[in-house]
Amino acid sequence: MSKYWLAIVPVLFALGCNDKGGDSGATDGGAPDGGGTTDGGGDGGSTSLSLDCAWDSSGLQVDLTGGDSAGYNFGMAETDCGGQCWTGEDCFDGYTASDGTVYNYCHPMSAAGGYLTTVTTFADIVEGSTTIFSADLNTTYYLEEVSTGDCWTWGYDASYYSGYGCADAGGGCTGNAF
Repeated sequence: MSKYWLAIVPVLFALGCNDKGGDSGATDGGAPDGGGTTDGGGDGGSTSLSLDCAWDSSGLQVDLTGGDSAGYNFGMAETDCGGQCWTGEDCFDGYTASDGTVYNYCHPMSAAGGYLTTVTTFADIVEGSTTIFSADLNTTYYLEEVSTGDCWTWGYDASYYSGYGCADAGGGCTGNAF
């Protein structure tokens, strides 16, 4: 029996010294992983998402930090135009042109964000690639986490999205933390 005891003692010692108990080996905030994400939350939702967005002469750069690997839906609405505002990229209501054409876009973004190049005609809008928006418009922004449906809004008039259950992140494009 003593020879078995010598084989069992090191195993018991190793198990007793492991203070992580039921740790699944997750590297994404502690949730059990089935492939492992590094999104800061790992269990379907981000817990430390931050966003910066900036317009340049060619379009809009959206940078996400701590984003969920499933990605995001990103929308924008012109919310103060003194007439018929462009809402064709708002992810919900869309825009109906005078000829009856309906434009209803929602831009997919990766966990890191994305870039939308400004174009000059509705026909040139491609979801996730181009936008008719520019820095000159009074814009309200929308971001939805695909995996959870959690959403945030900010910009010129966040009340535009008030009926969708989104959190009002306040402010403009710089330094938003959700």
